[in-house]
Amino acid sequence: MFKKILAVGLSCATALVLMLSALATPASVSAVTLEQMANTAIECITSHEGSYGSINANDCGAVSVGKLQWHADRALALMRKTCELCPSFAEETLGSSFYNEIMSASSWSYRTFNSSEKAAASALLSSEYGIKAQDETALNDVQGYIITGQNKGITDPGALVLYADIYNFGCGIASRIAKRAASYTGSYASVTLDDMYKAAMNDSYGSNSAFVSRTKMVYNHILGLGWSDESVTDDNTVVTTTTTVAVDVEFTDDGAGLYTVNASALYMRSGPGTSYSIITKIPNSTTVTVTATSNNNWAAVDYSGYSGYCSMQYLVPVATAETTTTTAETTTTSSETTTVSSATTTTESTTASAEMTTTTTTSADTTAETTTTTKLAVSAPNGSDVIVNDAYASVYGDVNCDGSVSVADAILLHKYLVGVVHLNVEQIANSDCSYDAKLSDVDVTVIMQHLTGHYTALPIV
Repeated sequence: MFKKILAVGLSCATALVLMLSALATPASVSAVTLEQMANTAIECITSHEGSYGSINANDCGAVSVGKLQWHADRALALMRKTCELCPSFAEETLGSSFYNEIMSASSWSYRTFNSSEKAAASALLSSEYGIKAQDETALNDVQGYIITGQNKGITDPGALVLYADIYNFGCGIASRIAKRAASYTGSYASVTLDDMYKAAMNDSYGSNSAFVSRTKMVYNHILGLGWSDESVTDDNTVVTTTTTVAVDVEFTDDGAGLYTVNASALYMRSGPGTSYSIITKIPNSTTVTVTATSNNNWAAVDYSGYSGYCSMQYLVPVATAETTTTTAETTTTSSETTTVSSATTTTESTTASAEMTTTTTTSADTTAETTTTTKLAVSAPNGSDVIVNDAYASVYGDVNCDGSVSVADAILLHKYLVGVVHLNVEQIANSDCSYDAKLSDVDVTVIMQHLTGHYTALPIV
């Protein structure tokens, strides 16, 4: 009896504390739920991805469909889910052959659409069944994006919505930007919307005009909701403060055009500075496209399918370069290559994976630099080069692109590494779980450690 009375008393006390806490909360503060954040993120994503009936018949080797542009095998899963809602309507709309393929196919890794298939798929996805399937799938997927951010420790709802939008653009990009934002504040828990925005604007994707305009639009939309620099308290209420975004490097289209490399080898880097990682190198006298220049003498450069940053000091406008001649002599030792021209250039080769630094001596010693993060060269098992594009990553560790990470993904990656199977661009991007631009047994191990709970989130960066 005493225990029963005590339990009742504790329940009443707890209820009283909760009531007093609620009364103490300012009336102007509102709760932001996971569903609200997800719906806001979906609204932002669809504004620049597409509509219900949008079809990209050949998106880097496989089809992308719908308002979130689900790609390859995820496009197949969405199409099948739509068909299952009303098989008779789906078969009539698609035709028996196309319908049967959707219901029986095991993979769309390399599936593209012809014009008639594109029209039929668009009609199906624009129907009430396609709308229902996409709304359900989008909510589930985008909630997953947000939960991934929460698992990192981010609590600010505005920051989580921006993170979710960037995650849709590329989950590896989102992870990198969130890490940068946390470096500003000291922890993920203290990251705000403004911190995420600042980190995004200072990321290597700052040279991608579509990414920049998209991020600015989403940021301003969230500001309009009053979610600027907010933090979620234990009772899910929102406390609002304001700060000013300070972007470290500003790019403009001044100076855009064709340039020639005036260095023995110019490195393209993942950001506008020598502290960023090296992605590739551009040979001497190569013509590149400069899309923007910055206030710190760096250029956003496109070269041979890569996009990154190079020092303007080693780029000469084509009109000027055509009148310039260079004579070079090369001497080689066991570990160093020295190139002598009108200005002395020394290149030290440090690793076989093209880790290289080029130093040019003129009136003072300077360093020729280059970077990209959008596309990274990786050695394939068959000896050829493949491209790891983190923008195509959907779920890190999900090598077979079935929507979840399992032992089957580790097995498939191992088969790829020994040359038994081939992977498409999304599968390759999802496989880089160690986020080092190389696919190896390390990534297999990371997947297994994630499945045993050693790693709570992928990729590990």
